Amino acid sequence: MYKAGETVRYWGVKTGGLTWLSAEALTGKIIGQQREERIYKIEGQSGTVQDVPERLIDGDCEVKAG
Repeated sequence: MYKAGETVRYWGVKTGGLTWLSAEALTGKIIGQQREERIYKIEGQSGTVQDVPERLIDGDCEVKAG
């Protein structure tokens, strides 16, 4: 289980009942969750908020400044 404020890598998003997978890991910050469905709200680097199933989250990561 991830906590709000954690920075994670994720491999896809859920939109309109469909799951879209990414070939490259995306990075974002967890801002909330839906516990029943095991879906996390993640704010991506562009500022957009995505619904991400827990199984697509890679976990804790360091974001390098630069």
